[in-house]
Amino acid sequence: MGEPTKKIDHMVFNVRNLDEAVRFYTEVVGMRVVMRFNDRKMAFLSFGGDEWGPIRLFETGGTADADRQKNGFNHVAFHPEGGAPALEQLHQRLIEKGAKIDVVEHGSGRHQSVYFFDPDGNRLEFYTENPEWTKECQAKVAAAFADEK
Repeated sequence: MGEPTKKIDHMVFNVRNLDEAVRFYTEVVGMRVVMRFNDRKMAFLSFGGDEWGPIRLFETGGTADADRQKNGFNHVAFHPEGGAPALEQLHQRLIEKGAKIDVVEHGSGRHQSVYFFDPDGNRLEFYTENPEWTKECQAKVAAAFADEK
């Protein structure tokens, strides 16, 4: 398998107050909330089109996850074409090159991920989505922007 084509899919910011941050990104930046998960204190925001969550806001302390305990940049996600096989290829390369790997999520849920760090400690993610989850998200984007048609 050759080098998978990749795109930047989303960025995650940990925010002090989710409601305040959502207000800023909707009223000032001009995005719309596509999904909100009150149980995990998360919101996915979009400008429309095919983007169903390029900016994702996680309330600091909203879960016990280690990456949710301080404000600021959480990670940027790269989505490779080719699904799980491409993700596994990239995971193996990270191991071979000695990259510092943070978390590997190869479950059967909404997505599969490999989180890792660059040499300066910035957290990155290679991930792939479950196709059914992608369809569900695309429908939510269409609903959020239905008044523009």
